[in-house]
Amino acid sequence: MRIQPWMITVTSILVLVAVQAETSGQQPGSYPGSVPPGAPMVPMQGQYGPGPHQSPYATNHPQQIYPPGTPGEYQPWPQISPFNAPNVAMDQHYNKDGVWFRDIVYRKRKYFGSVELMSIAFRNPGNSTIGSPYATRADFDTMFPLGVPIDFANMEAPDPNIFGTPTPGWMTVDDRIFPIPSVDGGNAQFDQVLGYLYPIRNTNQMSNLGRTLGTQIRWGFENEDGTGLQLTGWWAFDDSAHFKSGSDEINGVPVTQAMSLAAGGQNLLIRGVIPYYTGEPIAQLASTFGPGRTAKYDILYEMEQTTRAAGTSISLYTQPIYKSTGVKIRPLWGARYTYLDENFRFRGIDSGLTYDIDEETYRPDGAISPAHALYEARLNSEVRSHVAGPEVGLRFDLGDSDAAFKVWAETIFGLNANQENISIWGDNIGDPLHEARFENIGNPRMLDPTVQSEFSDKKSSTHVSPSFQQSIFAEVAAFRNLPIIRNASVFEDTSFRFGYTFFWLGEVARPAESIKWQGFPLFPEVQSNRTSWWMHQLNFAVDWTF
Repeated sequence: MRIQPWMITVTSILVLVAVQAETSGQQPGSYPGSVPPGAPMVPMQGQYGPGPHQSPYATNHPQQIYPPGTPGEYQPWPQISPFNAPNVAMDQHYNKDGVWFRDIVYRKRKYFGSVELMSIAFRNPGNSTIGSPYATRADFDTMFPLGVPIDFANMEAPDPNIFGTPTPGWMTVDDRIFPIPSVDGGNAQFDQVLGYLYPIRNTNQMSNLGRTLGTQIRWGFENEDGTGLQLTGWWAFDDSAHFKSGSDEINGVPVTQAMSLAAGGQNLLIRGVIPYYTGEPIAQLASTFGPGRTAKYDILYEMEQTTRAAGTSISLYTQPIYKSTGVKIRPLWGARYTYLDENFRFRGIDSGLTYDIDEETYRPDGAISPAHALYEARLNSEVRSHVAGPEVGLRFDLGDSDAAFKVWAETIFGLNANQENISIWGDNIGDPLHEARFENIGNPRMLDPTVQSEFSDKKSSTHVSPSFQQSIFAEVAAFRNLPIIRNASVFEDTSFRFGYTFFWLGEVARPAESIKWQGFPLFPEVQSNRTSWWMHQLNFAVDWTF
């Protein structure tokens, strides 16, 4: 396109004329009567006029800032600039691939809180034998003993003068208990020791702990630079594992010795036996077995373990050590407290009768006779652990904080002080049958009302327990997409979170494994035998940000 020269000339003249023309920026308002020169131009009420003009202000006198009464902290420029502190939390220059960048992060703290429902599975009761270590027969293929392993020192076969020809594969050691109760004809039943006629129970026979419910509250904040704080507190309902063989009543009627005699003992079955260390060798077995006896419970054998737990933690997040689009890794450090309370309970009832056993029906065979009174044995063991200490870890975030869907995980290690309190108590733990039959028939010491058979023992200690936690969560901003609900202000900054957490705690005493199984005239005592404990959590939460 070509512009004619005359057009350039005309346009230039018009511009010069326009610049030199006088203009008026505003028109005076209408005032009745005469207005003195220099008077302020204030419009009458109901009329339009010029707006007020902001006077210049001095940099050393904030009270002169318009409008009057402005707070003193409202400083003049440049303090009021959004590009200066305290409005900016971080101003960083960095070089990436030869290009310089500047990140300006404005100060903005975001608070969050949540209420969670948890489905929790505690560790099962373990694999602890109920009773003292006992002698057992060997596996012919491996030549290792069945049941509880025994030391190979001082092994010898059963005395043939007592048992006749020894059964091949039997192995014993001097401090192990003979695992057969003193019932009539019982000492000859070698082939039925393990799990048949005379079952020695194990805690793994209890039903595994199922799932229990719990709740957790979470609160904290996150700063614009990735640092932050998180507080959590959780609590779980009790959960129990149980084993029961037999019953202490029939059709609502309590079982008595007279009832068993009238039924010919057909209501009886050896529900379980417990070897006890008594400190008194059995005279007939002194050359072969250690000082102890095995008690039978032919009416009821019951055991139960209950677990309850709670805890709280504080985590401080540092600035990310790695950050890219949608990925952020932050170290964390803090402290944790965990409360663990576990209780093991044993209850056994014996008829006080002695008899032979039919190897096909496992019921009394032939005549039965009373050796002592029916009695009930009880033992409770409780371990309360208060575990607290520092922890460190990493948090991994995938997805932006304001995204509709994001995933984050935490890996945490801790080193804790464990204040451990173990208590056991009960009554009638021992074997009166052997004493009634062979030493003091009709009047065993444990059942004598003038003899103290109740017991209790306690032990406290403090030691180190390591811990580990692995969590992974997914957050979905589901509420903002639901009809009607999305219009409610309470759900405006709300998301749904679900995930999984595994928590492991080392060097923890468990109740069934903390019992030294001693029988009358000795009493059970606390023994230290630590292992690991853990729990699995499924979390369902509603998170609020504000």
